[in-house]
Amino acid sequence: MEAAIGFIVPARPAGGNPLRTAANQPTVVPYDGLGHPGREEITVFVKQNLFALGFIAAPALAAATLQAAVVPFTEDYAVDTANWKDAVSTDPVHVASGGPDGSAYISTLFSFENSADGDTPVLLRGQDGFDASADAFVGDWIADGVTTFTAWVRHSAGVPLNYFTRFASPVNFPGATAVSFVPVLPDTWTRITFDISAVNPQFVTFEGSDFATSFGNIGNVQIGVSVPAALTGYVPDVTFDLDKPTITPEPTALGLLTLGTLWMLRRRDHA
Repeated sequence: MEAAIGFIVPARPAGGNPLRTAANQPTVVPYDGLGHPGREEITVFVKQNLFALGFIAAPALAAATLQAAVVPFTEDYAVDTANWKDAVSTDPVHVASGGPDGSAYISTLFSFENSADGDTPVLLRGQDGFDASADAFVGDWIADGVTTFTAWVRHSAGVPLNYFTRFASPVNFPGATAVSFVPVLPDTWTRITFDISAVNPQFVTFEGSDFATSFGNIGNVQIGVSVPAALTGYVPDVTFDLDKPTITPEPTALGLLTLGTLWMLRRRDHA
């Protein structure tokens, strides 16, 4: 049985409206007065909360079948949610337009009513167990040549938020967590970027494992935020939007792949 992912799982209000209204907008707090945790504090918070997944997933540490990820790949949610899920394993809302390029995206609601300063809830996730994106993200990212993960995110929290992405095996442990230390401003589509590299300082924990073990068997991609003090106990729903999670190879490999594809097409035209 798959363990529920998400470190805070508050009850979703019945009949919650995915559309934001003036009535449930949080008060906008000036950035200089937020008291946002610094980089070192965020690192500690994320490590403490994510290590808790170890005992949840440990009983399920059976060997998973490896497959190759699709590289490069972008999930654009053109038709539906592509089997991505939210914090409580339900389908997010599929929105047909309004993404960073005007196209479709997915959206979910989350309340910080039961959240403490520094908590790290996972909000949207693509997982092997749900066949998210037809398992395009599942595989040995090292052997498959993945060097970068990016995604476009937006939120309505009213204050800047630090996003993280957790990359884990199909059984959800061990995992590698990378933090975007530049806060994402509210109501603004923003691209977060993580270099898939053992020396990337954005990686704050490998949950007792290491880079090679973690990225040699990726099954789950989980995106969340670090809760700032300004949102502790905040009751109204906050909207979180996601579009175009993407894995790419290094530019040289991508260029070779493109040349190879063109060569094959040319041969087919002359056949």
